[in-house]
Amino acid sequence: MIVEMITVGQFQENCYVIGDEESGTGILIDPGDEDARIALAVERLGLGIAQIFITHAHVDHVRAVVPLVEEYSCPVLMHAEAEEMLKSLPQQALMMGMRFGKVPAVDQYIGDDEVLEIGNLRLRSLYTPGHAPGHLAFYVEEGNLVFSGDALFAGSIGRTDLPGGSMKVLMSSISDKLLTLPDETRVLSGHGPETTIGQERMYNPFLRGGGLL
Repeated sequence: MIVEMITVGQFQENCYVIGDEESGTGILIDPGDEDARIALAVERLGLGIAQIFITHAHVDHVRAVVPLVEEYSCPVLMHAEAEEMLKSLPQQALMMGMRFGKVPAVDQYIGDDEVLEIGNLRLRSLYTPGHAPGHLAFYVEEGNLVFSGDALFAGSIGRTDLPGGSMKVLMSSISDKLLTLPDETRVLSGHGPETTIGQERMYNPFLRGGGLL
């Protein structure tokens, strides 16, 4: 399994290139900016990008989606509940003093607990709202890792003060979907460094304070 993190844009968002070494098939998770850097990484890894997954539709996670769809002619997958926020991308960008061009089109909706195949790899979708509507994480059991989006970070959790956010819902998502994974599961999040489920279970102050432990 190929996994490469590329930290992009002014918000230092983590885009992930995931690939199946045997088939050479790959996907992108949350290409948030700097499409040329992402495309160069894909070329260096020798992958054919088959799909783009969006964990949630905040502007810092999707700014490079449209040019990369044009580059790879691949479908975009996302949870249906994120659609309204996706349509608000120009307004989101304006609030941050930015411009947003063409809004990405979604080709397929992903529900909870769906198995998504990339070559010989299998990613299972985990419905984890609270930071944003329709937020998804993606768990690779064989690779012992989870792409947590902005639900869970090293030593922190996603903010809940943006439209559609809810601390109660986020805490339930983390408790029911993420903390049920094995302690040794690597957590690759939307911002910041890698961690593990066990590390966050023991030391994350937001989870301890939220009564999850």
